[in-house]
Amino acid sequence: MARRLLTPVAVATALVALLLSGAAQAGEDVVEVEMLDYGFHPAELEVTVGTTVRWVSAEKRTSHDVYFPDEDTGSPRLFPDESWERTFEEPGTYEYYCQPHENRDMRGVIRVVEAE
Repeated sequence: MARRLLTPVAVATALVALLLSGAAQAGEDVVEVEMLDYGFHPAELEVTVGTTVRWVSAEKRTSHDVYFPDEDTGSPRLFPDESWERTFEEPGTYEYYCQPHENRDMRGVIRVVEAE
């Protein structure tokens, strides 16, 4: 039986549908944030304690990072198709931004809540 590969258009369509739903689920406890067009998509996200957030660079010609100023920690520069993950073990509000593009207001926030 021949396998069918998804076309780039089919992949892009599926990705847009996931982004419009608020977040792309990559598993029960992993949520993806896309870095595209000098923005984080979604820019605001609420997750439960223990969730891993994966930032994925979907840019074609630039790099971004994910920097948490309150903790002075974050990712290395992420080039196209690279990703970085962080698991949130404590409830709270985690504001972050892209250091190279802070002047473009490339910011996001993760709100971590206890599971109900």
